[in-house]
Amino acid sequence: MVARFSSLGIPHHRFPPFSPVGPSPHQQQSSSWDFSPILMAPASSHRGHQWICDLVRGSCLLLLLVVSNLLLCQGVEDYAPYCKNQPGNCRIPLQSLFERATLVASNNYRLAREMFNEFNKQFGEGKNFTSKVINSCHTEFMTTPNNKEAAANTEDEALLRLVISLLHSWDEPLHQAVTELLHRNGASPDILARAKEIEDKTKVLLEGVEMIQKRVHPGEKKNEPYPVWSEKSSLTADDEDVRQTAFYRMFHCLHRDSSKISTYINLLKCRFTPC
Repeated sequence: MVARFSSLGIPHHRFPPFSPVGPSPHQQQSSSWDFSPILMAPASSHRGHQWICDLVRGSCLLLLLVVSNLLLCQGVEDYAPYCKNQPGNCRIPLQSLFERATLVASNNYRLAREMFNEFNKQFGEGKNFTSKVINSCHTEFMTTPNNKEAAANTEDEALLRLVISLLHSWDEPLHQAVTELLHRNGASPDILARAKEIEDKTKVLLEGVEMIQKRVHPGEKKNEPYPVWSEKSSLTADDEDVRQTAFYRMFHCLHRDSSKISTYINLLKCRFTPC
């Protein structure tokens, strides 16, 4: 497993209870970050075939666009192993790691936004959820850049540690949310499907970012604590108002943190690879 990380390298305020970083009970063990390039047949060198290439060029570009969108929907684990059948010590190119990480982070943010909007549409009418969840995220006390400009001025070591800490902090709440939605009568199938996909892809993303961190900062070995989520009793409460408020808070906070994670990974990608 990849090296863990030390302190964030940015000022801290008082934190709620923390747990040390390590493989969580719900974290996948198999790697989803070995990918194979899509092999294309070599173009014909015969001049007589040039008109064929001109004819199908537009269709090929359209096909590539369709394939790209399918990969975005399916997730990175659907790629074939990058290092399969390659001799020697094969390493995934850093640019490929970043491309997959930005893809998954962007998709997670989209899903989190859709899930939050869907929940608010179904259960938020006439309820003052917003006033109950202001400044109440379990990651609230993590010191993060206030905006994209501040993030751009944050050292890459600190951003990587911050992304890893945020991803770890969502492992348990996402698992509990999916478990509760599975066993709760009347739960929205769309919300459940999105929550499950985010849970799975967050594990994939964590593994990928840890691989990136090991590649660009191989000396990082200390564990970094992460905020502990403590809303299980509210999420499973018999009181419907308490339970719905807990779900609203979770989806609101996940939407916020998914946006941060996606922004930070995109900034890091532009520092280490061509944008």
